[in-house]
Amino acid sequence: MLTIAKFDRYDMVNNPGDDTASMTIWFSGCDFRCKDCYNRKLWDKSFGSKHNAPAVAKMVKASCNKLGVKYVVLLGGEPLQQDKEELLSLCRLLNEAGLKIWLYTGYELHDVDKDILKYVYTIKCGRYMAELQQDGFPASSNQKVYRSIAGDFVDITNKFQEVD
Repeated sequence: MLTIAKFDRYDMVNNPGDDTASMTIWFSGCDFRCKDCYNRKLWDKSFGSKHNAPAVAKMVKASCNKLGVKYVVLLGGEPLQQDKEELLSLCRLLNEAGLKIWLYTGYELHDVDKDILKYVYTIKCGRYMAELQQDGFPASSNQKVYRSIAGDFVDITNKFQEVD
């Protein structure tokens, strides 16, 4: 089962640079417990409600179709600390529906399961570190953003730090 705190059906914040809305799924549970985390209540694995991947995918696909949304953001808490098979199933079902997945994780790219990565469009990696906090996105300078381009993950972090 997946433990989900909430769903944001029309989120304009958590897929920066894509200039369009996303459907965001906020997962519960995080063992990293980063200092100054802005989602401390999502550390608790019991916060929220239990769902299976097919039910979540069905609801997300219906909402996205109704609203014309093409992106789904997975964050929390720590999405990768959910049941691996359920999360993998959710990613596969969303991908099969033509939805692009943004994944926020405290893990480094090389630590993310390859089976999950094959369904991810963009991934923000690295734990939040208060001592490395910076303005803009990502929130701390150790964090990196990668985009899947032709089957490889390319570091696009600098794209978000350009001054207009």
